[in-house]
Amino acid sequence: MERAFSALVHVVSAVGVDVQRKANKASRVAKGQELEVEHLVEVTEIDPEQARTLLRKHGADWPKLKDEAEALKKED
Repeated sequence: MERAFSALVHVVSAVGVDVQRKANKASRVAKGQELEVEHLVEVTEIDPEQARTLLRKHGADWPKLKDEAEALKKED
């Protein structure tokens, strides 16, 4: 009986940890979402479509994003 209870507690704990991990992932801003687009637009003064394109291409590499955005501004 004690062994079965211990196993049940372990399963419930594992499920709880998994639920918490999913909650943590959902609370983070994913690459390419609007908050990152807005931030890149504010910081670099490029338009939102250009920001989305750069985020898709370079992900969260902010130094690269800023360099590419500066290059786009010079082209315009």
